[in-house]
Amino acid sequence: MIFIKKIKTVGLLIMMLWTCQVMSQGGGNPFELQHRIDEKAKLSGLSDVVEEAPINTTNQNPFEVIKSAPNENSVIASAAIKNEKVKTTSQQPIKKGNDNFLFLLTLTIFASLTLIATLYRSNLIKAYRAFANENVMRMLHREKGTSSYFPYYILYLFFVFNAGVFLYLMLRYYDVMSHISNLNLLLYTTGGVALALFLKHTVIRMMGMIFPLQKEASMYNMTITIFGVVLGAFLIVSNIVVAYAQPPIIPFFIYFTWAIIGAIYLFRMIRGLSISTKFLNGNFFHFFIYLCTVEIAPVLILWKIIESGAGVVQ
Repeated sequence: MIFIKKIKTVGLLIMMLWTCQVMSQGGGNPFELQHRIDEKAKLSGLSDVVEEAPINTTNQNPFEVIKSAPNENSVIASAAIKNEKVKTTSQQPIKKGNDNFLFLLTLTIFASLTLIATLYRSNLIKAYRAFANENVMRMLHREKGTSSYFPYYILYLFFVFNAGVFLYLMLRYYDVMSHISNLNLLLYTTGGVALALFLKHTVIRMMGMIFPLQKEASMYNMTITIFGVVLGAFLIVSNIVVAYAQPPIIPFFIYFTWAIIGAIYLFRMIRGLSISTKFLNGNFFHFFIYLCTVEIAPVLILWKIIESGAGVVQ
């Protein structure tokens, strides 16, 4: 009996093991992670799609690189990017000369300004008052020819230098006369301004000697000097901005500077008319010739040079 019980027990164990084996073959692995099961499902789905896609095995070189046809949208996008790069490059300003030369030029301007503001501060204040008031201008004219008037010549030379620097920076910005070196171009612009002003003062003095206008001619020459001193103070700020400002600001400030120069020039002409009021009735024709020859013609010539050479005016 004991032997028969042992046989039954062994048989039950064998049946239980067989049943578990069958269940494990039909079910999943209880220790398998869920995200790994999902990845296997995706891979199996992709493999089915790949198997369903038709494969052309005719004359297929396994080492041949198949180049896809260019997309029309990508071609248009790349062309637009190239055009934008070209447009941006064309709008970028030309570099305004050598950085070391520009730094030395700026250092010279500040050093001269410091020296002038220290030695001739009272003269600068008097020049501004004479610029704003004609009576102060007449009082200042009495000092002309004396040693107390000498500082105004120094201030006037400082204006000539700053006007030459402004023209130099403008020509460098618009890439005009790029074949000329920095120093030579600065000498040309400063010398051109000095020559133009010298000729203007000489013509006015000669007219005062030929006609009975010597006192009025001397007064008008001093008016030009004082107005130049005031304009020179503004040109210092303009030169610094044009030399170191961001590219979008520079053209605007160049136009703004020319507008200020034009306004001061017009104001100076009005002051000159007030000086020569008593001669207008009897010598209107001579005054008209002077106005066209000495005042209007140089402005038109300068405008034409700027329009054709520098390209500022379109």
